[in-house]
Amino acid sequence: MTARRLLVFAATGVAATALVFAGCGSSADTAASTAADTAAVTADTTATTAGTVKKVDCMGAEEACSVKIPIGGGASNQAYEVALTGTNLGEPTVTPSEADEEGAYEISDATFTTGGSVYSFTLNAVESLPESAYITLDFATKK
Repeated sequence: MTARRLLVFAATGVAATALVFAGCGSSADTAASTAADTAAVTADTTATTAGTVKKVDCMGAEEACSVKIPIGGGASNQAYEVALTGTNLGEPTVTPSEADEEGAYEISDATFTTGGSVYSFTLNAVESLPESAYITLDFATKK
């Protein structure tokens, strides 16, 4: 199947859904992220028989990377593939943008593929989340 690079817009045209990534370098880097470190990018989207798979890049160094996934407005069985920066990264730490969003989303069917360089999962999130809501997946080298 052919993958196309496109920016995904909400059907109503009210808000654009863009995947936003925050870079994180080595473990010696500070945890603080600035606006300069965060950039909106497009997602590779591939149609499959199960629906659409959103392909995103994890930003950072070989030993740690981070990706922000929008959950605002909900998600229903949305498949994601995260291209990791290394092959020795462990399960991610998942943090919602707001503490009260904990439990308003679910990540399932999470697996590492392609020799550990791709993390695939399915996302479900409730529709009542504000458009600005997102989750951050932080990957780090296995210990």
